[in-house]
Amino acid sequence: MEITQEDMIAIELRTDEECKSPFHAYVFWFFLGWLGAHRFYVGHSKSGLAMLILTLSMVGFPISFFWWLADSVRLGGLLQEERELVRDRIARETLEVRELY
Repeated sequence: MEITQEDMIAIELRTDEECKSPFHAYVFWFFLGWLGAHRFYVGHSKSGLAMLILTLSMVGFPISFFWWLADSVRLGGLLQEERELVRDRIARETLEVRELY
């Protein structure tokens, strides 16, 4: 079966509801980014944990600081990756439901 235009609209609406907020992600990045909070928020918990450990070790704090700066640019891409995963999941669910009927 094929996804119709109405399905695409419904998928986009559900995607908007289920995706992480860019505003919240950047607030986490700005205030708690050096602890990796923004990475935990967007679902990259392993790299968030690595960033947290680096920051708390104090020896790794300079690395964490530059990582934090790089994430100011990279965070948009992380949010887009998460959005595409959510959209693909919802599209698969839509097709599965359609095949049942």
